[in-house]
Formats: sequence, C-alpha cells, structure tokens
Amino acid sequence: MRKNKWLWLVIGIVLVLIGGIWFTTTRVTNTPQANPKSVGDYHTPTLFVHGFGGGYGSEKDMIDDLSKHAGFRQVLRFDVDNNDHAQVSGNWPVNVRYPLIAIVFKSGRPNSTALVKILENLKKEYGIKNFNAVGHSAGSTAWANWAVTDAANTKEPTLRKLITIAGPFNGFPGMDKAAAQATLDKDGKPSYISSRYEPLLENRQHFPTTAAVLNLYGDMGDGSDSRVPVVSARALRYIVEPRAKSYTERVIKNNLSQHSKLHEHNPLVNRYLYEFLTIGKITN
Repeated sequence: MRKNKWLWLVIGIVLVLIGGIWFTTTRVTNTPQANPKSVGDYHTPTLFVHGFGGGYGSEKDMIDDLSKHAGFRQVLRFDVDNNDHAQVSGNWPVNVRYPLIAIVFKSGRPNSTALVKILENLKKEYGIKNFNAVGHSAGSTAWANWAVTDAANTKEPTLRKLITIAGPFNGFPGMDKAAAQATLDKDGKPSYISSRYEPLLENRQHFPTTAAVLNLYGDMGDGSDSRVPVVSARALRYIVEPRAKSYTERVIKNNLSQHSKLHEHNPLVNRYLYEFLTIGKITN
C-alpha cells in the first residue's frame, strides 16, 4: 500500500512537470517573436534622442506616457559611449504596432555622427525601411543636422516623421547672446544667423521630401522657455518648409512650458506626439 502511494506521488510529479513544459513551450511558440532582419517588414519605429546633459530619463516619461496607448511599446535601447559606439539591448516582438527606440548618449551630447551609425545598424540588422524621429533640445538639432547632411544615405532607413521639441536651432543666450534678439521674416528666415544655424542653412536643400515635421516649443511669456528663445526654435521652419512633406508648429504656453518640463509627463506634448505618430497631424 505504501509502495503504491509513493508510485502515484512520483507519477503525479512527472505529470505536473510535463504539463509545465508543454504550457511554457506552447506560450513561447504562440508569442510572435521578431527575427531582427525581418522586423522592418512590420511597423515603423520611432527613435528618441534627449537634450544636452540629458539621458534616458529625458526620454522615459514620453515613452512611458505613449506606452499607455494600445500598440505603443519600447522595443530597443541604444547606449552610445564617448567614442560613438552604440550597444543595443531589448526585445522587438513583431506585433508591436508603434515600436519605440531610446537612444542614450553617455556623454550627454547628442550628435548626428552616432545617429548615422545607429540608423545603418537598424537597416542592416533589423531590415528597417522607414523611421520616425523625436528630439528634445540638442536632440532636435542633432536630428536636423542629420536630416540635411545624411538623409540621402541609402544605407539608412527613410525619415517619415520628425518631431522636434524645444530645439535651439539658431542658438540660445547662454551660447550666443544675439540669438534672443533675432527676428523672423515672413518666410521664417532669422535676421541673425548663428554658427549653429549656418550648417542647416547651407544644406537645407538636402532635407528629405519624405518627412512630415512637427515643431513644438515653449513660451513662458517672455519669448522663451527659460533657455531657448522662441525665435530660435521657430527658425527650423525656414530650413525644412520648402522641402518637407508638411510643416506644423505649436507653442506650449501653459505652466509646463519650461524647457525641461516639455518632456516631463507633459499632457499637451504627449497628445501632440500621439496624434502625429498615429494620424500624421494634430487635431487643434
């Protein structure tokens, strides 16, 4: 009787183990897993770049808030060292409709050279054909510089949507005192051209015609977001509008219009991001 009791116990344990293995195997098999080289056949990713002195925290709030919407999820993260070498981490399931990718510069200094390497990697290793870009502050200028100098590189995917937030395209008082005194003429050209703006101006004929642009900036009531003058942020229009698929700009004037608060769980900015990434325009 005792032997039978032990026999049934052993049989029960074996059955539980077999059932567990079957369940795990079935669950993994039924979850669509991305083959890196074929993931580009599915959905267009959106790449985030932080501002000067920033890091993952400068992107995480926007990524987390977007991820509250169905279909949005961070799939990859690129960590860029001081030599512009990037280490990638993450998992990219094919059923993510709006994949989000964080790009983090260890130095806190975004640059277009590293973006070239990352984009070439995404096309080569992940099969990415198109992408969207979001930049805050210096991250915006990094994307703008990339767009007018390297967007035609066939080794990289094609830019479809560019969202810039608080971009100091024509400088800022801490770097160039004249930036705040500049004015914009009827077509958006600034009266003063900073050293930061010159390369954008010289190469604006190369901006990709495939890209729709949304330019967001803050105004605390004094013509700036506390760091970037409104005229500097709006100077992007003259660079991109003649060639961009579309150009839209919106000012943020509420109590979250300060430079850093524009990316910190900012409901209005997040609504604009969501609408532009999903329907290609903002509703008001």
